[in-house]
Amino acid sequence: MTFKKSIVVILIIIISLILFASELMIHFINFLNIYPMVYWITYISAIIGVLTVIITLFWYGNARIRFSSPIKKKTFSSVKIILTIITILGIIQIILSLFAQELLYQLTSILFITLSVFFGFRTFVNLSTSLLFRPNIKEFGTISSVSIIIPAYNEGKVIEKTIRSVLELSYSQKEIIVVDDGSTDDTLKIAKLMETNNPIRVISKRKNGGKWGALNKGIESSKSDIIVCIDADTVLDKNAIQPLVNHFIDSKVGAVAGNIKVGNRDKLLTKLQALEYISNLNIQRRSEAFFRKITVVPGPLGAFRKSIIKEVGFYTGDTFAEDADLTLKILRAGYKIEYEPKSIGYTEAPISLFDLAKQRYRWYRGLLQVIIKHKGMFFNPKYGTTGLFIFPWISLNGLIFSWFNFFASVWIFILIFNPFSGFLIYIHIYFFWFFFFLIIEIVISMYAIYVDVREKPKILFYIIAYKLFYRYMINTIRILSQLEQYLKYPMKWETIKRTSAL
Repeated sequence: MTFKKSIVVILIIIISLILFASELMIHFINFLNIYPMVYWITYISAIIGVLTVIITLFWYGNARIRFSSPIKKKTFSSVKIILTIITILGIIQIILSLFAQELLYQLTSILFITLSVFFGFRTFVNLSTSLLFRPNIKEFGTISSVSIIIPAYNEGKVIEKTIRSVLELSYSQKEIIVVDDGSTDDTLKIAKLMETNNPIRVISKRKNGGKWGALNKGIESSKSDIIVCIDADTVLDKNAIQPLVNHFIDSKVGAVAGNIKVGNRDKLLTKLQALEYISNLNIQRRSEAFFRKITVVPGPLGAFRKSIIKEVGFYTGDTFAEDADLTLKILRAGYKIEYEPKSIGYTEAPISLFDLAKQRYRWYRGLLQVIIKHKGMFFNPKYGTTGLFIFPWISLNGLIFSWFNFFASVWIFILIFNPFSGFLIYIHIYFFWFFFFLIIEIVISMYAIYVDVREKPKILFYIIAYKLFYRYMINTIRILSQLEQYLKYPMKWETIKRTSAL
């Protein structure tokens, strides 16, 4: 049996053991006579989950008013729609509790089993393909020139650190281009001052035209065929470029995604985001990298072949996820997109809930816009593995699973606090639901930290807070944001407050 087959068999055994472990765990808890304590732990976790969802719904409704994106359909706000659906689910549960208790139990069991299988299969695919991923690259015999593009709009607090990190890169053959996108602060002044004493080129756009336009301006002005695009708040590791460039020895490689980490880990919120980047985003990239088909080359650090950017039509401004859009256009054209974990870029994560909500609003609405734009790829054999598996898979993860998980969680929460449901009947279901997902998330996080570059286990201390409230909050924001896209709300680019904490 080959190594790869052995890994797959081991993963199947591990997942199977976890799936059947709950019943053994319940008997073990009964044997130790600690059932009341465990019961209250799970019950308190449910209270925290419920409060998180409720508070997020009402808080988001007020925070959303302060976004730059207007709300014109106030009578059909996303928050009101979600609250209406939750109310309907509650009424249905009360009716079933009073008149069809057995049917309620059967529906809940089916819902839970479906969610567990769904989550188990998703976890198995992500972990198995991530384990099978092996970077297989050779170094260039000669050093190729690269052009590093830094688009900036009102980034006065962070632009100097970003430019300095690029100047200090160990890679010598580099062209540095800063594109000021009509900033109204001192971004252009700082960049111009640094231009006088350093080998960088500053391009100024008098009018703000969007990040995509600034990137295109920089690419058009560049001299190299390998383009590295970074955000204006990204601080690069000094050895970040060479591993990216090595992938382009293969002429079929169109782009390479870097390894993005949260750099400002000085608050609980940013530490939770750091854990999310490690255990969710980077594991997903490792999984996709097994197929050589990364679906989002992230804005903070990504490398592209300039000729291919031209071939597919550059960045465009018809979605708010220009990085995902360009990535899918490259995949549609039949090129490979790699992931390089050794190329590290440190990004500044939002330090407030309000800024986090604005960031995720753009991420989640933008993702849905890109999926709708490229819907012709769904199960289309014309695009090979990308159309038959990769594109449906990102739709499953980014849309279907998120919505199903949200409303399944709401159903279980209502069940717990429904005074007519006889919750003691369902304690085994909820107990399994809570600990099953907690164990899975701990295992995933441990593995993610182990395989990632320069990560320490101490970040695992935040897994409980991550599980108890952060995941519920983020998923609620995701649902509300994507619902606004379905309702065709107007949208503008949301900016977040910079602190220069890197």
